[in-house]
Amino acid sequence: MKSVEVADRYAQAIYELGVEEGILESLQSDLDEVSRVISSNDYLLPFLIHPLVPEKDKRKILEEVFGDSLLRETLNFLKLLVNKDREDYLPLIYKRLGKIRRDEEEIVEVKITVPPRTGKDGIEEMVKDRLREITGKAVHVTEIEVDEDLISGIRLQVGDKVIDGSVRSRLEELREFLLEGGS
Repeated sequence: MKSVEVADRYAQAIYELGVEEGILESLQSDLDEVSRVISSNDYLLPFLIHPLVPEKDKRKILEEVFGDSLLRETLNFLKLLVNKDREDYLPLIYKRLGKIRRDEEEIVEVKITVPPRTGKDGIEEMVKDRLREITGKAVHVTEIEVDEDLISGIRLQVGDKVIDGSVRSRLEELREFLLEGGS
């Protein structure tokens, strides 16, 4: 089982490097790309974590796959994980880096769900502005999803909380109110 503490140490180190060098956004972008490539390829991560594959072959594959597309610091970080036999921690490190960054920079992540006929244009900025007003924190929209079951309104998922402003939820509240005798 992977240790979150180990992943946190690596994530904290890459975060601090990014802040010190002023390249945090680029490092995050690089790790986004690495994560995307690894998750879209069925063979890359199993190859990297296989105990019988020599380290030099793993480093060579990293060079070939990512070579010039990543910052030198990102590629060196990936090679460090190979040297320390921690390549299987990469997805968890990536996830924990995002959490550390959100916590340090006080970023609120939100998922927006809209009905099918609602245009996505402008909705992201409207939600970001409103949540920024309410929380006083930076807001990052992770996803805008269309839900065929929504009639009208909007549903937001902010962390573990769901803010349901859909017509369906309002009708359900009205139904509960009426069933309770209107009190």
